[in-house]
Amino acid sequence: MKQLVLVLVFAAVLMPAAFAQAPAPAPPPQDPPPILAVPREYRYESRGRRDPFVNPVPRPVTAGPVIPSVRPPGLKGVLISEAVVAGVVTSKEPSMNVVVIGAPAGKSYFARIGDELFDGVVKEIRLDTITFALNSSPAGTEAPRDIVRKVRPTPGE
Repeated sequence: MKQLVLVLVFAAVLMPAAFAQAPAPAPPPQDPPPILAVPREYRYESRGRRDPFVNPVPRPVTAGPVIPSVRPPGLKGVLISEAVVAGVVTSKEPSMNVVVIGAPAGKSYFARIGDELFDGVVKEIRLDTITFALNSSPAGTEAPRDIVRKVRPTPGE
């Protein structure tokens, strides 16, 4: 009888441990937020003070030429400032003159008098110079309306 009581006590102590469920797996560790991260719910309350992270001196607005990010393909997408005069073919008849214009990305185009570029038109083709007429001048500047490019510019031009 003593052995039966001992077996029951032993069983009562070990049985819950034998049928206990395994602990739930721990969630994977999360990376800590970046050092300078700001919580999404954070809002700066000025209470009459300026924000210390905003520059109190505004940057001056520069009025440069506005160039759209999308240009048409071909010669009509080349700016006059990007155009490089690669060569000229002249004729006795001025309307037959052709200029070879080098553009960015190694492309070349043939242009005649009256052909349009992105911001201008080929106005005149001579043996040593090409004249472009600007469509519009930059705002607030008195830039010349005609730009003359030499076929073989000397260093410094």
